[in-house]
Amino acid sequence: MTIYVNGAPLAMDQRAGGNLGEALSAADGLIEKAGSVIVSLRVDGAEVDADSYAAFASRPMESIESVEIQAEDSSAIRIRAIRTFLELLALAKRFTEDEPADGDAVDWPSLRAGALDMRDAFAGLFSADELSFVQLFAGLLERAGDAPDKASRVELSAQADRLSSVFGERLAELVSPALEMRTAASLFEAKASELADLPVLLQTGKEDQAMKVVLYFIEIFNKVIRVIPELRKSGIDTSSISIGGSAMAEFYGSFNEVLRDLTGAFERKDSVLIGDLAEYEVLPRMRDFFSAMRDALPES
Repeated sequence: MTIYVNGAPLAMDQRAGGNLGEALSAADGLIEKAGSVIVSLRVDGAEVDADSYAAFASRPMESIESVEIQAEDSSAIRIRAIRTFLELLALAKRFTEDEPADGDAVDWPSLRAGALDMRDAFAGLFSADELSFVQLFAGLLERAGDAPDKASRVELSAQADRLSSVFGERLAELVSPALEMRTAASLFEAKASELADLPVLLQTGKEDQAMKVVLYFIEIFNKVIRVIPELRKSGIDTSSISIGGSAMAEFYGSFNEVLRDLTGAFERKDSVLIGDLAEYEVLPRMRDFFSAMRDALPES
């Protein structure tokens, strides 16, 4: 049995006596590692869909001559999926604003069907938080029905605004990762001084404000984690970047430990430790990181 991916033979070990499902699982792992996703499958010329997959998967490899796999870059598919979701959000926003009194002029069923298709068909391409947002939007449309009342439209409008902001940022990270890394650096520098003020905020009873500061910087770090793989795909050798003398993986590990310590200090309301961690651990590490990124990124 020969497995072809986009017309080229795939080099992989095939265990004697195995079935097609086992071979496809191994092939899928290699394809995913290369940053792609299987989008279609043919076995000996026959198209395989979700309904017929189980029957084909159980066949012995010896009974099959060829498997043709079509794969696409996962980032390109994610870009299309996010753009489609943004279009659905824009429709929801327009529907909630233009809804006539009788509700007949707006095609809510089609919008709901599109959201449900997005939730089910692209679930594997979204991160856990992105999928939860898609599920939230689809759930709101399901509960709203074919003629949403005023309260449902208000909630849909608010969520459409919020999710458009979230997914607009995720789309930018995929399309322009270097620009988004620079954006993350600017966001950090804009409020870096606030980290040093954490003990004062806590001592004056402003715990909520202090937690918002911490969450702000955690979100910047999460953004960085999302962007790094896209930088790698764009041709930047992130594995060679040194951050304060540490490799990228080592930096991530130590910085995550610092963030855990910071969270624990907050839970204990240890303002002294919070101040020390913010000033002597978080700030210098993030400055080292963005300095290394500026050196590694191409000129804008």
